[in-house]
This record gives sequence, structure tokens and C-alpha cells, in this order.
Amino acid sequence: MQIERPEHMLDAKPSFAQRHPRLSLFAGVMRNLDKVSHVLPPFKNKTLQRLREVAGVPTRTDQTRQPFDLSPGLAKRVQRLGLNDALRSVRDNGFGRIDDLGSTEFNDRLREAVKRCAKETAGGREGVLLDRDPIFEEVVLHPKLLAIVEVMCGQGALLSHIAGRVIRPNSDQGHLHVVQNQLPAPFPVHNQMVAFCWACDAQSFTAGAVKVVPRSNVHRRPPSQEELEQEQDAIALDGAPGTITFWDGSTWHGRYPRRDDGELAVLYLSYCRLALCPKESYHHLGDEWLADKPFEMRVLLGREDGLDTSLGAIGSIDNFAKFVRMTNWSKS
Repeated sequence: MQIERPEHMLDAKPSFAQRHPRLSLFAGVMRNLDKVSHVLPPFKNKTLQRLREVAGVPTRTDQTRQPFDLSPGLAKRVQRLGLNDALRSVRDNGFGRIDDLGSTEFNDRLREAVKRCAKETAGGREGVLLDRDPIFEEVVLHPKLLAIVEVMCGQGALLSHIAGRVIRPNSDQGHLHVVQNQLPAPFPVHNQMVAFCWACDAQSFTAGAVKVVPRSNVHRRPPSQEELEQEQDAIALDGAPGTITFWDGSTWHGRYPRRDDGELAVLYLSYCRLALCPKESYHHLGDEWLADKPFEMRVLLGREDGLDTSLGAIGSIDNFAKFVRMTNWSKS
């Protein structure tokens, strides 16, 4: 089922408080109204509700924003950062692009960092990069990326994956798949993950660019075996060095094999919606505590999913095997 998303949803006006930042004190008072109510005149509930709305303070926990229905503050940020066209593209087609994320100098630094880290693995791919070079911190915190992440995955979204790759001539292609493959289909109407590809070198069909099937996200499921083999309507996401492309968690995507000479350095990132994180953390319980516990206890504590480790889901054969099994478990 395709959800109609009115055009105005990407062009909401900022709230009164956001247009008048000097009234932030007023907003703070409204957030803590229960604590200061004894010094305020009596308000009717509707008046109080209106005052909170003017201050931009959330008041209802039973209401959900629909996809691409931006809050006034987020809409203002999207417009200021020049992201309206990119977000209309991902809304209508399942993917978007940004051409002006960083300077040539920044892109050169990122390329060198990706290549340096990728050389440490035989396959030319390296994950869990956040603390390997300060430039990766700059990337994941880039204001334009964070704005897109909030649109696609809501506030409080989490960094899921950051990996560099050096793609060499005659490399294998990446078959079509979806980012949020750990969810049972049909996927929720609300996007759960968003992925980015920062191309440090030019991307094209022959260079080994990302490929997507436009509007495949409306199916809200992974491609079938037949669709995977035929790749009907797939296109290459071309771009100059420094271009970043991104796609909906339900969009069918992969990568074309590299036919050109030389190398293509890319940085892949994904973020996920803050949703089903456990309320309690038991990371402090080590192998000694788990030694005499049944397998089911390891499963309950997330020790058998291949995630949330220093190696990452693809950092070891054991983790990858657990990750594949977890993906199958999640669809049962």
C-alpha cells in the first residue's frame, strides 16, 4: 500500500518559538509547567495545550507523525540545509543524493582514511570505523546527514554501521537487497533504516556504482529470487567525487561490478530507528557468568545475534554466521 504524502509535508513552517528564539525561556517554563504551576494563574486544559503547542513542546504520546510529515523545526532545518529536493526524491523514488557535502580537501582526507583502513583486510573492506580516524566522526555528525536521518528514522536514531571499501577492477557485483532485511515483510510504513554511500571517487555504471530499483520501496519487502536475477529497471547512481547517495530501508539496491581501471573508495553508513532497544543493559555479564547458562540465556541477552560487538556483524566468520541466523529468526 502506498501512502500519499502531501507536498506541504516537506515545507512546514517553523513554530512560533523557533521563529523567536528569545522565547526559549518561555518554552523551558512550559516543559516544566508542573513544577511551577503554583506560581501561575489557573489555566483551562485547552489553553494549556495551546500554550505548549506554541512553545513547540510535545504534549501527546498517543499521536504519531506520518512519514515525511516534518515537525516545524525539522522542516526549517531541512530548508536551511537545502535538502528539500533530495528528500522529495527519496520520498517519491526511494533514493536521493547530495552533491555538496564537503570540500575537495575533506574528500581527499576521507579517501585516504578509507584506503588506509581497508588495506588492513584482505577483501579491501573494513568496518567499525568510528574511532579509527577523526574524519569518520565528522562524517557521521554532518548536519545534512543528521537531518536526513531524522526525516527517515525519527529523532533519537542510532548509528548502525560504518564501513569503508576499496572496489578494484573486475570486482564482484553486489546483488539486490534491502537494508532493513532484519524485519519481517511487509515492512512498516514508517522507515526503519536509512543507508548512505559517500563516493570518494567518481561513481558510474562502469566504475562500480551503487544500483537501485526506483520505487521498489513501495513493495515493502526484499526482492524475490526472480527479481534479484533480472534486476529490471535498476539504474546506477552516478556522481562526482564527494557525492553522497542515500536510500530508504526498503529500497532494492546493490552495486555494479567495477569495469574501469583503478580503484573506487567508498564509505557506507547506515542509521536505524530507535525502537526495540532493550530497557536494560547486561553487557557487564561476561563469559564467566554465562559459562553454565543455557543457550537460551545467551539469545535473550543478544550474545547470539552477531551484533553489538567490537568486530561488527561482518567482522568475523562467527559473527556473520550469527547475523545470518538472526536475520532468519527475525522473520519467523
